Amino acid sequence: MSAAVLIVDDEEALAENVAEIIGTLGVDTVIAPDRKSALAVAANRDFDVAIIDVRLPDGSGISLLEPLRARSPYMQLVLVTGNATLEGAIAAVRGDAFAYVLKPVSPPDLIDTVRRALDQAGLYHERERLRVDLERSERRHRELVESMPAFVLALDEAGRITIWNRLLETITGYGRAEMLGTDGTALVATDGRPHDLALKAGGARKVRWSRAEVSGGRGEPLVYAVGIDVTGEEEMLRRTLRAERLAAVGTLAAGLAHEVRNPLNSAALQLSVLERRLERGEPAERTTPIARIIRGEIDRLDRLVRDFLAFAKPAPLDPRPVEVGALLQSVADLIAPEAEAARVKLAIQTAPGLPEASGDAERLRQVLLNLTRNAIEALQETGGHLTLRARAERALVEVEVEDDGPGFPNDLPVFDAFFTTKDQGTGLGLSLVHRIVSDHGGTIRVTSRPGRTCFTFTLPLRER
Repeated sequence: MSAAVLIVDDEEALAENVAEIIGTLGVDTVIAPDRKSALAVAANRDFDVAIIDVRLPDGSGISLLEPLRARSPYMQLVLVTGNATLEGAIAAVRGDAFAYVLKPVSPPDLIDTVRRALDQAGLYHERERLRVDLERSERRHRELVESMPAFVLALDEAGRITIWNRLLETITGYGRAEMLGTDGTALVATDGRPHDLALKAGGARKVRWSRAEVSGGRGEPLVYAVGIDVTGEEEMLRRTLRAERLAAVGTLAAGLAHEVRNPLNSAALQLSVLERRLERGEPAERTTPIARIIRGEIDRLDRLVRDFLAFAKPAPLDPRPVEVGALLQSVADLIAPEAEAARVKLAIQTAPGLPEASGDAERLRQVLLNLTRNAIEALQETGGHLTLRARAERALVEVEVEDDGPGFPNDLPVFDAFFTTKDQGTGLGLSLVHRIVSDHGGTIRVTSRPGRTCFTFTLPLRER
């Protein structure tokens, strides 16, 4: 079944042109000239994407966002306007619009926007299908879970017990009615050692737990745990159920929305100040700095979007022989002015006879630039030393980026998307680094303490 697109625009010729353009994507299109018609059509048919003109004869197109979203939660809404305002952009963000574009929209840009919106809608539908399948599977196998010769429990997102199987009831003496809704996080420790499972009659059993974390809908268990009774056994080896995270499409979306709102809010506040100063007729020296701040926030948004796209849809690698020493030198030459300004001394250490690696030189340069610039930023207040190091380790080339800055706690999730300790950071730089190194078949790790932070990544050798 082909995807469906709703076009809401009172200009008949324009709407037909839009329908013809996006029809090249193989979608069905329906045109509605106003809000009332759009709601009537949407009440009888599901749409994947709606392209809505902000100005309609019977009201604002923005007011369609909420009722259309209520009708089809996964419909992607694209607002089109010929007269953009800050208020309209903010309303679009609040209404969770997929895109807010200006007329005239070129056909390639329109096709690209609709294609991305269709992809997003498809992902949401697929996630919903998986959720329904999971519920069906849970019902089908509930009796199997109950009859398993192992302890089985599940926790919701707050750590409360939602499943307490029959064997747990039998062995512990605690009934299901007593345990459901109680805190179960302490029961399912996963450090590999057996832990006590208290019995209602007194005493305890030694249980080794394995757990898996999954993403679920509201009210669904998010942590499943299986326990093996190892009481009295001198040695028991069981395969551990490793934690497996189902990638929730909404996570990146939520993180991106959070990061976008910060510069939008800043720009909005600065615009208010600028408007007041212009109304008072204040000179350029009083208004120009504010304009620069607004421009900076727009540039920040642009960097965020580019980083996000690079993370979400990386370009394919172009692996070729890479002289790692020359690559380190080129990066050092590029960042030398930044290092000098921050009073950072650069050094390169390469092992003699270092073999060539196999990789995409431009992508690896991006890895090194991200790591070295992070190091320079960490040293910019105090100055210090930054060392780029490369050596051969068995069938790999190992590269290190080390600085003597203040360091950070080793348990920080520095490679997680949107995690950052910077006021103006996007939180995607080290995620991109991790992605690029992994795409090369390498690994990356970091160790840090005050006075030494070292990122180490590996690359495969060139095939001979």
